[in-house]
Amino acid sequence: MSAHRPFVGALPYGVRDLFLEEAAQLSTLEDIWRRLFEAWGYGRVIPPTYEHYDVLLAGSGIELEDKVFRVLDREGNILALRSDLTTQVARIVGTKLFDQPPPLRFYYLANVYRYEEPRAGQQREFRQAGVELIGAATAEADAEVLALTIDALRSAGLIEFQLNVGHMGLFRALMTGAALPPGVPEAIRAALNRKDSQGLAEALAEAQVSGPLAEALQCLPTLCGGPEILDQAALLSDRPAARNAVERLRAIHHLLERRELAGHVIFDLSETRGMGYYTGIAFEGFAPGLGFPLCSGGRYDSLIAHYGPSCPAVGVALGTERVLLALGARVPARLAPDLLVAADVAENHWRQVEALRRRGWRVAADVLGHGDDQLRDAAIERSIPVVALAADGGQVRVWTPSGEHWLTWEALAESLP
Repeated sequence: MSAHRPFVGALPYGVRDLFLEEAAQLSTLEDIWRRLFEAWGYGRVIPPTYEHYDVLLAGSGIELEDKVFRVLDREGNILALRSDLTTQVARIVGTKLFDQPPPLRFYYLANVYRYEEPRAGQQREFRQAGVELIGAATAEADAEVLALTIDALRSAGLIEFQLNVGHMGLFRALMTGAALPPGVPEAIRAALNRKDSQGLAEALAEAQVSGPLAEALQCLPTLCGGPEILDQAALLSDRPAARNAVERLRAIHHLLERRELAGHVIFDLSETRGMGYYTGIAFEGFAPGLGFPLCSGGRYDSLIAHYGPSCPAVGVALGTERVLLALGARVPARLAPDLLVAADVAENHWRQVEALRRRGWRVAADVLGHGDDQLRDAAIERSIPVVALAADGGQVRVWTPSGEHWLTWEALAESLP
């Protein structure tokens, strides 16, 4: 076999097939989220799978630059598979919807592509669900996205999880005016995200950072917990931006507490992860036993300005496969039809069969000409609860695991499993 040609059926590294139970579970979860997002007043947005590289990366920053799949089209244009849906929504709003009255609410369910080493919960192609709330710079908007994130994880079936919420404004306020060599701010930020006190001390010493700034930065990893840590955070700096960040977190806590949702939130003042376009709150969601975040989000008030008029925005992206991993086998997967219909019944009573489908029944018609015994065996093997073996006038002879009996079509319709 040629080293340049994979064997028949091979998949590229970092992608996988989803079928049967896994595909059904993913569809079930996305259906739950679609209904939830729409119940909150969000409308679906469907961006293209690929765009011009320069356009897609305009606001993403260096976080995604090395993870983008690049494609050269026949005209010589450099294209890129989407690595982040938030930037696509920002482009749509900035170029096409900037004159619409705010706020705008969008949700998406889509594939994302990132060139990185596959690991638990994420391949190079993976599914994301998310919402973007655009045109509101308020604490109420931040709280809505956090509340909707909690609602999404609860509706999926998760019970134990938490959102770690920080604010980029505090870190940036502390760093304002600090003349640091190139690369040092990122080293400090990385140490903060790891809660690596030793690494943070070494980065500060190497950059010769001392005094109040060093003390404040070294205090950040300890500020993780409930609203009480915000009192300590308020003492770190008297800069207006720092005070505003702390007060925004207080306001968010108050709003979530009134909705009885604050128990799922902790404040982490060293939380500076996420995309470089975050300007306000930044958060990640975690579940016990998983060493990676289920979701991430934040406020990005400067991103849309890369594509059009400036507009505040906040959003969240949920990793669909990651949430499924956290749930284990707890997502009900509907694989089997509700009803298997004999071939002659499907042919001669198709109006009644179509009426059942309109009532919500999932009906499969036999296309192999099986007899009664074969249909019963097929139903048992595939866990199909009802078989329509024959029909006469307004009645149908059905088989269920408890036996056979005649029913009217209407009675059958009302007995949906």
